[in-house]
Amino acid sequence: MKNALLAIISCCTLFFTGCNSIGDKDTLVARVNGEPIYKEDYAFMMRVGNIVPNTEQMRKASGSLFSRKALYTVALQKYPEFKDSLANRNFTVDNYLLTFVYQRLYSMDRLMYSDDELAFYYDKHSSQFGDSLSYMNVRNKVAEAKYLESHQDSLRAYAFKQKTLTNTSSDAEISDDIKERFVSDHRQRIVRETGPALLKKFNIQESVIVMPSVEEYYEKHQNKYKTPFGYVVYHVESADSASLAKRFKNKKMDLQAFMKIASKYSANKETKKAKGYVGKVYFGYPLPYGIGFVTDMFKEFGDQPDGYISSVLRSESTGKFHVFYRESFVPTAVKPLDRVRKSIERELATTANYELDSSYVLVTKNGEPAIREKDVFATYEDNPMLVRSRKSHQQIVNSLAIQLAFASEARELGLDRTWEYRALCRQSDVDYIIKIYREKVLRHISVPEDSLKALFARMGNPAHPNEGYEGSRYDLNEWFEMPENLLKRSYYYALEDYLPNDYEQAKKDVFGNVLSRYRFNRWDKEVVLAWSKAKVDLFADNITLMPQEWSVELAMNSADSLYTKAKDIEKAYVAWTGIRDRYVDIDSVARKATFEIAHILSDKEDFDKAQREYRAFYMTWPESPEAEKAMFSRGFILTENLHKDSLALETFDAFKKLYPKSELTESVDWLVNNIKSGGKLADDLMKKIESEE
Repeated sequence: MKNALLAIISCCTLFFTGCNSIGDKDTLVARVNGEPIYKEDYAFMMRVGNIVPNTEQMRKASGSLFSRKALYTVALQKYPEFKDSLANRNFTVDNYLLTFVYQRLYSMDRLMYSDDELAFYYDKHSSQFGDSLSYMNVRNKVAEAKYLESHQDSLRAYAFKQKTLTNTSSDAEISDDIKERFVSDHRQRIVRETGPALLKKFNIQESVIVMPSVEEYYEKHQNKYKTPFGYVVYHVESADSASLAKRFKNKKMDLQAFMKIASKYSANKETKKAKGYVGKVYFGYPLPYGIGFVTDMFKEFGDQPDGYISSVLRSESTGKFHVFYRESFVPTAVKPLDRVRKSIERELATTANYELDSSYVLVTKNGEPAIREKDVFATYEDNPMLVRSRKSHQQIVNSLAIQLAFASEARELGLDRTWEYRALCRQSDVDYIIKIYREKVLRHISVPEDSLKALFARMGNPAHPNEGYEGSRYDLNEWFEMPENLLKRSYYYALEDYLPNDYEQAKKDVFGNVLSRYRFNRWDKEVVLAWSKAKVDLFADNITLMPQEWSVELAMNSADSLYTKAKDIEKAYVAWTGIRDRYVDIDSVARKATFEIAHILSDKEDFDKAQREYRAFYMTWPESPEAEKAMFSRGFILTENLHKDSLALETFDAFKKLYPKSELTESVDWLVNNIKSGGKLADDLMKKIESEE
């Protein structure tokens, strides 16, 4: 339903047919909240997406064009500062956009012909491209046909070389497969040769990055070359944890007393001779004398003073038990340069990240600075999932250099003045604003910092337990804001997955399981609301807008109509699910939607999901007037459709206790008796009905 509400039906034939096949693409066809949509926006969408007019694909794409434009305008209204971000971003992204226009549209799509040349060719030969498709859908085929016509001699030589044509053969005997391979080889040649040629043409060169000396790198990164912390310790070892614990229970002792016990009772022969002395031990390393790893010792010693005696600890390596005496702390220390020189040399030669000033020149054009380190920073910021490494840095620099080359050529050819470039820039602006707006919507903090810190101190991150406080703030905020009905409904729907934990015990797990979906649905709501409030002015007769979701009531009425009038249960299911997801913060809407979804699932004969939704309904909203209907429906499905009679009896037993005066009691009693009779009552009833007929 939510997709249907956002969809915009557009015949689009007015835009893309006619004798000249192109028309004036700067023609204004609509405004969304005052923001223009041009004919060229449709043309670009069709060409890049290979979208055919008058199809469901076209209707969806057209809907996305309008709704995203609405979202774009709403974002700029709410956050005017986005305009500055957009202006700064456009300055750096221009080379990328021109590269796309050159590579994807000019060279690959048009085979380096102008749009006017191809349009003229299409008008003269339109019959060979099919009447049902517009010029924009077949432009690449038009370019191929023109290329083949213009290179007949080369095509014949190619076919002869492929041994599919003889000197006496006619051109008509060249197969379509050979023609396709001939054009494909040309495209591959463009890809292979154009980039290096343009780099040379515009004298674009990557600068050599001078790495720091070993001494400079060592001075700047001494924290990387520190020894781990540790302790000087003594120990007593035993195979019997109980006797070891008893020996040290409630006993305060100094080192001398500890050494006496070690020399008399320790099971470790090597350290026993030294009165339990182990020596310096370091975090992350096994202890000597066959003791092995005892990670818990380092954890326990962390906040304790010298002279502290540990509890009984088990070696992870041997399984033997130990009590340790902390004599002193061994702080970390910077390793001498000579000790780490070889390691630093390897890092500098292979993996060490570049650490350059933002003004460092990475690429020059005709000897002048063209790309600096700040441009690499911007690329990382635009792609937060990109891991910052030496390899990725080099890939980014290579990419920026080649984009500079293609963009330079594109400007010389005037591609920055084409309708395709204008349409791409508008699409890029919309994509960027929606991207940063989505971040705003999904990563917001509305709860006071003190409350977030208090929650973290009490329970950590409920969704990501290993995350520190700073990385947990957004998740903690969601814990406060997530509607209780969502958590409860999710728990009772998947109850078997959480038992034996009750709701409160399982709440953290439920939260972690639904968090991602909850955020997605919050964004979906923003998208729908932006479109629902959009003011649309149409200047073309053949664009028809689907109804906008002006209110949740309208959405619910539409969903109800799909179910009760149109009898389209698939669309009704999508509609009610979308409504529940988007408006989960409105408890009455979530309740109504859940009840309807349960009915629809039953009609779909998806009985297990239906009984789960019914259970989730009456457990989440036990005071609802429909709760007893939901419980009855679940019991009925359990026995009649899923044949889970024991669960059905439990449900009916609970029903009779909760609703002793229900009008459904008689039906419940009959179903219970039928279960207990092994289905005999139902069989007798059917025989009676058949005899009466």
